[in-house]
Amino acid sequence: MLSAGYDRNAERWSDVADTLSGDARERSWALLATGTPQPRVALTDARIRDFIRADSSEGGRVGHMLVAALAGLDRLPTDQRADFLKQMGVDPVPHSRWAQAIMAAANRGEKGTVALLAAVGMQTSDWNAVPAAHLYFITASLKRVGLDPYARMVAAEAMARTG
Repeated sequence: MLSAGYDRNAERWSDVADTLSGDARERSWALLATGTPQPRVALTDARIRDFIRADSSEGGRVGHMLVAALAGLDRLPTDQRADFLKQMGVDPVPHSRWAQAIMAAANRGEKGTVALLAAVGMQTSDWNAVPAAHLYFITASLKRVGLDPYARMVAAEAMARTG
């Protein structure tokens, strides 16, 4: 639903997601937290930490991607943002040439350049090979230039395919 553009319809599943258990509950919550226009799931410090603790992916990879996506979408609790990013090893300062380029293009409002550089940042056949920092810069840049639906779609895809 999320990648097909039915993101508003997907919001209605938030009550159902809370009734699930185990990995299905966690993944559903992550998809709704990242992919819907106005999340109707809890985005509290405690809920995010619960997700990270429950993450059984290798090296907690899904948790890293979740934090990167939520930070890029500006959905982390403001007072905990820096803490979460540090805990997950995501540096919000662009150090690589690619990260500097996508953030600079976003600052200039260049939608096309941001979209192109976002695609470059995801050049792999396996979402597990995409660094969490790339997801952060991609979602933050897309959001900054007004391409919020694409930022959410990329974030939701990361939640669905990482692990």
